[in-house]
Amino acid sequence: MMSTKTKTAPLSSYRDPIILITGCVIGAILGLVFGDKVSFLKPIGQIFLNLLFCLIVPLIFFSIAGSIANTKDTGKVGKMIGLTLLIFVTTAILSAILILVVTHFTGVPTNFTAVTKNAAAAKPISVSDQIVGTLTVGDLPLLISRYHVLPLIIMTIFFGICVSRLGDEAKPIIDWMNAMTKVCYKMVAYLMKLAPLGLGAYFADLTGTYGIELLKTYGNAMLVFYSVVFLYFFLFLGFYAFLAAGPWGVRNFFKVILAPALTALGTRSSAATIPLQMEACDKLGVPRDISSVVIAMGATCHMDGACIAMVYAEVLATTMFGVPLEGFAFLLAIFVGVTSSVATSSVPGGGAAGETMIVSVFSLPEAAFPILLMIVELFDPGCTLLNSCGDTVVSMLITRIFHGKDWYKQNLNPNQEAIE
Repeated sequence: MMSTKTKTAPLSSYRDPIILITGCVIGAILGLVFGDKVSFLKPIGQIFLNLLFCLIVPLIFFSIAGSIANTKDTGKVGKMIGLTLLIFVTTAILSAILILVVTHFTGVPTNFTAVTKNAAAAKPISVSDQIVGTLTVGDLPLLISRYHVLPLIIMTIFFGICVSRLGDEAKPIIDWMNAMTKVCYKMVAYLMKLAPLGLGAYFADLTGTYGIELLKTYGNAMLVFYSVVFLYFFLFLGFYAFLAAGPWGVRNFFKVILAPALTALGTRSSAATIPLQMEACDKLGVPRDISSVVIAMGATCHMDGACIAMVYAEVLATTMFGVPLEGFAFLLAIFVGVTSSVATSSVPGGGAAGETMIVSVFSLPEAAFPILLMIVELFDPGCTLLNSCGDTVVSMLITRIFHGKDWYKQNLNPNQEAIE
């Protein structure tokens, strides 16, 4: 969902998603005009999806395991990273709860339904069986499957930690994983050039089958999502700034965050906002030894906006396909939203991995995948806004933990401006 470039012109950064959305719109128009006569296009879309599905497992394994294996942190930096990750996960959970509360009171804005016979006839499964089946598999071949993304991520993290513990002895393995990660990145980059054609063909079949209600769902979903994004930006980020430095923190956070916020919306890249986030932290008096770590980590694993998008996508998809979120599934929605947004955020095409996780965990049909992919693409600018701007308030919170409640009065950063 994020570019790795540090500087991106707004128009060029929107080029690929504009082309992708244009392809989907053209396909949708063909479906609306010609109905089920365009069903012959579905195999083109299915070929694209199958190629993408085949890349999900190696992409997740090599990128996440390699990243963990390369990490060796001790002392204060290790403690800082642990606290930062804890705050990241906590704020992601709060963002997931927020969108679930909003959808509970506002309802799900869709009249589109595609209940399958299998879904209607599914037998109830006990909570314990759901937990075991969601987190683990009983055989290695089952692990190497897009249908079991959560167990794959758990085993990948375990593998990466063990490789890291071996130290220099594991260097050949780390080098191999780093090389394979680059290969996977390149394969995804080439494949995604075909996305407008593949998804356009798939959308032609979807709209030809399900009609105008699918398009109405997208419009209504964007209205709800961006309302929640701006609510979270002003209310929740403002609250975190208050926890970090009281009224001074709230007032000055919003004073320095405008440039990073506009850059996030304009470039759709958290990485592109890193220099501006660092500058904002300097103005607030956050020491560089904290902001440099937190901002860099946040660019890849602080995903409150993505979590809101993923949980909302879960709600929409499960409603569309007749799998309501009730009981354990409600808690599972939060867990999957946090995991899919944080654990796969450093993976190029990680949105596809997150959407695959949603499809597999909630036993949705394959038709849900392109619907989810399009939804998350439309949500991306709002996601980037919250993902990146949240890094600044977390830097403030970490500074509060290490330097006390009056940290902003201690001149911890010589670049701090005289803001009151």
